[in-house]
Amino acid sequence: MHPTQQGQSLAQCMVGMMLSLLVVMAAFSSFAWMQRTQTLLQQQMDLHQMLHQATAKLRERAMRAGAPELRVNEDSVPVLNGITNFVGGDDKSLQLMQFRSLTPADCQGHEASHLAWIHDDFRRNSMRGFACKDAARSSSNYQTLVEQTDAVRFFYAQRIGSKLPDVTAQAMQWLTASQVTDWAAVRAVHMCLQIRGTGVSVSSAGVSCNTSTPLANGAMAWRSVLHLPHSSP
Repeated sequence: MHPTQQGQSLAQCMVGMMLSLLVVMAAFSSFAWMQRTQTLLQQQMDLHQMLHQATAKLRERAMRAGAPELRVNEDSVPVLNGITNFVGGDDKSLQLMQFRSLTPADCQGHEASHLAWIHDDFRRNSMRGFACKDAARSSSNYQTLVEQTDAVRFFYAQRIGSKLPDVTAQAMQWLTASQVTDWAAVRAVHMCLQIRGTGVSVSSAGVSCNTSTPLANGAMAWRSVLHLPHSSP
């Protein structure tokens, strides 16, 4: 060894090891943060996908509810057979009826039934999920469509006043279920799903489904209007 060459002291080695350890810890911390962010984003995507699918399913069932089926009567004459009062429910549930000959599968996709109609029932179940089943079948169970559901609220657009010749000029009013006086005059349904939990992230606070107060952090209210095209004019 050259007379002027010196090695590292113990203190310098300890400082170097500490700095290396800090760099490694920072790298692991950044990796863990990226993993958590990726998991949260995936949970948000899954939840939004469930909301989209549930809303699309509800809209599809509403579009088909009450559609008349073509039958041949005892005089061998083709006639349209309709369903009266095919929409019903309360503030926290919605029921829609349709002929099985037009829509073989229920809201869960099951076709195992001999009944002439399907009675879709949408509501929040005991597992804190927005669910549906065919209420006409006694053996059916609710299947969750959207998890982490805090509240469900429905409003109903009822035609009010006398029947006007011009359908587009008929007065409409949004009502709660207890305020509806004629279910046959309901033309649309307003749905609100309030969700809260892992994966819920919004840029600004929304309004609760049940009250006019802003939602707490980590909650979101998803609203949609379901049109009933087969309502009587």
